[in-house]
Amino acid sequence: MRMAFLSTVLVLAAAPAALAGGNCVGNCYERVQQPPVYGTIAETVEIRPARTYARQVPPVYDTLQEQIVVQPEHVVQHIIPAQYSTVAETVMVAPERKVWQVTRDGWGREIGCWVTVPAQFATRHRTVQISEARAVYETVPAVYGTRQRQVLVQPGYVAHETIPAEYATRHRQVQIAPGSSSWQPLRRY
Repeated sequence: MRMAFLSTVLVLAAAPAALAGGNCVGNCYERVQQPPVYGTIAETVEIRPARTYARQVPPVYDTLQEQIVVQPEHVVQHIIPAQYSTVAETVMVAPERKVWQVTRDGWGREIGCWVTVPAQFATRHRTVQISEARAVYETVPAVYGTRQRQVLVQPGYVAHETIPAEYATRHRQVQIAPGSSSWQPLRRY
């Protein structure tokens, strides 16, 4: 029985040698091909670069109401004319005097004598100045009005907006290990 086993082992050991060319004595080798090893890697790639946009922002205006002088304060001169009045006054028209006067008395005689004639007066009206002409000054206050005008609140400017780059993760296959070809001892079965 031992013999039968040994002969079976020899037959099995000779079979690969026969397959390897039949002339293999001792240790035999066979060529073993190792295929390349591939793996998937994830990498971040830029799909859209960063962009900068310029945007024109218009200026901002506001309406301002302000008080203005339409007519400044000024002084006006008023001339007040002289004032006159009419006054009545008694004036001597003729002074007292003595005159020779001849008269007849009750018996018809002519009698002469010096007679005093009293002064004669008359009322005379004349215009007199009551007050002199003068200037009176009046201060006229300023006259104000309102006007509207546009004022610049904020000047226009150019705003720059940057949109960041966009990235994505892409998976691709890469060779992790190259294929190889090597000689390995022939396995005996």
